[in-house]
Amino acid sequence: MELTPFSTVNQYLKERLIHPSRYTHKRYSFLKVFQHGLSFALNKSDFKLIKNYLRFPYPIQLFIYYLKSLRKSTSNKKANFKRTVILEPGRIVSGKDEKWHSIYFDKICNTIGRENLTILSIESKTLLDNDYCLQDLTSSLPYPDKNEREMLREIIGVMGKASGKEHFTSYELKHLYSAMHIFFEEFRFYYHAFKDQDVSTLYFICHYHREGLIAAMKLLNIKCVEFQHGLIATNDLYYVYHEQFSGSIKNSFFPDQLVVYGPYWKRILQSGCEFKSKQILVGGDYLYRQNDQKIVVTPKENIILVCAQKNLHQDYVLYGKSLAENLKKHPEWRGIIKLHPLERNKTAYDELKNLNIEIVGVETPLDELLSKCKIQISIYSTTFYDALGFGVVNYSLQEFGAMSDYASDMISEGVAIPIMVDEDPIEKFLNNENISDKLLTRSEVYSEFNETVFKELAIQIKTNTHS
Repeated sequence: MELTPFSTVNQYLKERLIHPSRYTHKRYSFLKVFQHGLSFALNKSDFKLIKNYLRFPYPIQLFIYYLKSLRKSTSNKKANFKRTVILEPGRIVSGKDEKWHSIYFDKICNTIGRENLTILSIESKTLLDNDYCLQDLTSSLPYPDKNEREMLREIIGVMGKASGKEHFTSYELKHLYSAMHIFFEEFRFYYHAFKDQDVSTLYFICHYHREGLIAAMKLLNIKCVEFQHGLIATNDLYYVYHEQFSGSIKNSFFPDQLVVYGPYWKRILQSGCEFKSKQILVGGDYLYRQNDQKIVVTPKENIILVCAQKNLHQDYVLYGKSLAENLKKHPEWRGIIKLHPLERNKTAYDELKNLNIEIVGVETPLDELLSKCKIQISIYSTTFYDALGFGVVNYSLQEFGAMSDYASDMISEGVAIPIMVDEDPIEKFLNNENISDKLLTRSEVYSEFNETVFKELAIQIKTNTHS
């Protein structure tokens, strides 16, 4: 499937969602859910289409849910959540203590106190400490209560608007109905999982594709705090919203607060309309790193590090072959490709091993590689920002259309330098070795870890105050 550049998708969404009435009903705005459906339609992502019964009359839908409620639950674990719940995505890194640590929430757990938290793991098979996994929670939902029925009426109402007056094509509507059905099912799951719990706050990453979760939390008066998970750019689909959508944001499903790594990211977010300044907290570098006290730069080696991204193995294997040809001209250099932690097709990279390209996975910490390498190459990635302060030159590959917008942003902001696939990165580097001194400073991107921010969040939790 050929992905469409984000700027193209954004322009398409601005045109198709120009009238808020098309995706807003009496109580809620389904802006982000409509974004999902329409972007899948634009990219012809038919694997996202699922059977649903949202076109059925309301009484028939309720009858279907009644029949489903008769199923016996296979879950035998009763959850008992504390006031704060962390929805753990399972991104891990190995520490010097030879234990696995959560990249996003290890520091936060230590700051707030593990005893004050419930860790709810998204993954059923995880090496991390957790209290429950999602699959431990209810597997058979009861008949919809008043709040669920109201949400279903909202969905039926807004889809009735969307289906009329030829607002959307029949193909777009198929994707919109699928996206809305997924939203409602997710909403019901999380609503019942948290309904009878004394939870005050939920921590998670990625607010997009979590609209059902956020909708459930808001109904239950549970504060939603998102933690920055990676790159945020002006061309993002789900950050930095155009002023066109300002009237719909309030009733859409966004978190109450967003914690970012540094002032650089806050400035980017403030150029959009979805978050007010007071909602964006600069938490500093809360990511778990093997060398946590300070950046340690070991004597540099002639290493080119390529940091791959998930599900882009075809692009990175193709570039790996090009890199191998360039390395033949520089036998004193070697190439390493670090796989994305969520890469599902790791075997696709095996053919590069025969070309003297080393392949490493999650067991090798990124900081360890950045401290040794001289050059890092990718298309777009947070690893470019991670490299700041390590004396590494970042090169962004420019010939991959779907990611060209992110790459363009990073180049214009002084994070990376453009390079073409057929360019020799070693020659480019040797002609201007000091170019890393001209890049963005690390403190702007990753400010010092601010314990006060997280302790104040914990105080809010104890007093049950909501913004």
